[in-house]
Amino acid sequence: MIDTLTFDSCVQRLHVQLDRLPDHRRGTNTIYAIKDAVLGAFAVFFTQSPSFLAHQRRMQDTTGRSNAQTLFGIGQTPTDPHIRNLLDPLAPTEVFPLFPQLFAQLEQAGVFAPYRDIHDTFLLPLDGTQYFSSQQIHCPQCSTRTLSNGTMQYSHTVITPMVVKAEFYPHVVVSWEHLSP
Repeated sequence: MIDTLTFDSCVQRLHVQLDRLPDHRRGTNTIYAIKDAVLGAFAVFFTQSPSFLAHQRRMQDTTGRSNAQTLFGIGQTPTDPHIRNLLDPLAPTEVFPLFPQLFAQLEQAGVFAPYRDIHDTFLLPLDGTQYFSSQQIHCPQCSTRTLSNGTMQYSHTVITPMVVKAEFYPHVVVSWEHLSP
């Protein structure tokens, strides 16, 4: 059981959930573990650096160890194409059980208390961002749009929720009562 709230305990919870992921691959091309691909993708978002994994591979080649191994427990750092190929077939629901567990642990530790408003609720704005775009590479799940020159652009987007302190947004007044019919 993981009962402390540290970066390492959160990564450990992530590992527990990722150990349950199905491996859809057939054949012998299994040089990278599915778990390492997910951890690699998570690490890129965590550090917000698209060159993070390439830098980690260089670090591993020159020093024998990388931050990806130390911070996230990545066994072997996959390349970006490997990550896409390994993760595209996985349903996002495979990692959903992790979120309520982490939320409950953060709640129990009192992390969210300063963010609650006078009604004991949260202000949870949503932000959309595009994290993949190409005019050649695409999958069945891609969003598409036709550019002004007639070229098709393929992309993936995500909506990211953020818990924010309501007092910093006094102009935003939303009540569940106002949203119900």
